[in-house]
Amino acid sequence: MKIEVGESLMLSWLRHVKKCQSVQLNWKPSINHWELSNESEIEQIIKTVNTYFEKKYSLNIFKNNKSYMQLLQQGELDALGLQIQNGVVQEIYGVDVAFHEAGLNYGSKIETVERVIKKIVRTSLLLYGYFNMKKGTIIFASPKINQAIYEPLHSYIEELKNLYSSMGFNFEIEITANESFKNQILEPLISLSSSVADTSELFLRSIQMYNMFLASNNVSAIGHKTFIKANTIESTSGSYKLPIAVFVRDTFTDLINQNKLSMEKIYHLCDYRYSKETFLLPYPMLKKVTDETGVSIQRKINGRDRYYANPIKIHEEKYLLCNHWIEVSRKPYKFWLENLINK
Repeated sequence: MKIEVGESLMLSWLRHVKKCQSVQLNWKPSINHWELSNESEIEQIIKTVNTYFEKKYSLNIFKNNKSYMQLLQQGELDALGLQIQNGVVQEIYGVDVAFHEAGLNYGSKIETVERVIKKIVRTSLLLYGYFNMKKGTIIFASPKINQAIYEPLHSYIEELKNLYSSMGFNFEIEITANESFKNQILEPLISLSSSVADTSELFLRSIQMYNMFLASNNVSAIGHKTFIKANTIESTSGSYKLPIAVFVRDTFTDLINQNKLSMEKIYHLCDYRYSKETFLLPYPMLKKVTDETGVSIQRKINGRDRYYANPIKIHEEKYLLCNHWIEVSRKPYKFWLENLINK
């Protein structure tokens, strides 16, 4: 069975970043042997979605599908992940991933948008029909979607979420692309690459091979710890640089391990103004985790994940680290880091 690099990446991401105990690539239902639940509702969902987007935007989402069974028979998820706790499925992930070097392209702009919406709706119907799940996370991931497609697609997906909510569903639907693909999928996974030893995970094995040659040439390797030394904040022996988010996560972990962060410094890092003036961040660098709501809610700002999912422990308290790092923050962060470790 052929496995695409994007599928392998999502397999590892679901396993190690989202911590799904069960992950399957190229998942398809056994149409002739599994019972399909909620048939009448599924048929109505297709009609509702198709009518809504056709009347409002002249989009024809299901133009080539004569029946809901035909739509489901064509269904295949690039990755399916189950997060299980105490024998109960806590979260189900249905993922489609597309890797087009020149940018996502299924034909014209309209055809591309229609196809992505169709994939997302079909994923929701597969989860509802064969798992009887009215909630879950549906992800369409692509490293590059040109703005001419991304902007209307993002707007349509927000409307689709509202439409589903009005029908009593609680699906979290995400378009993860461009910077969010890098910040939420690629860099968190790369930072874990050195700790995964499963030879079946082809994407991570390729990163490990790349790191091996970088290390042999005395260049900092992707995902390896950036140990803090007063005069060697980052390798200067080559042109390679750690991605800024990986560099921040690794060095900040070292600061914690070496007890370099006082409570006063933590207080400053939780402050919006300090983080903006010091690192050019649009959000506080740290966010203290409370018991009032789940971490999945606390890491969001305006509905978007702006903090890493896994809390870090500092002085017996839990905090979330901002994931919204861009290259412009590298220089001020390094300046702050150097001042801190040289004291």
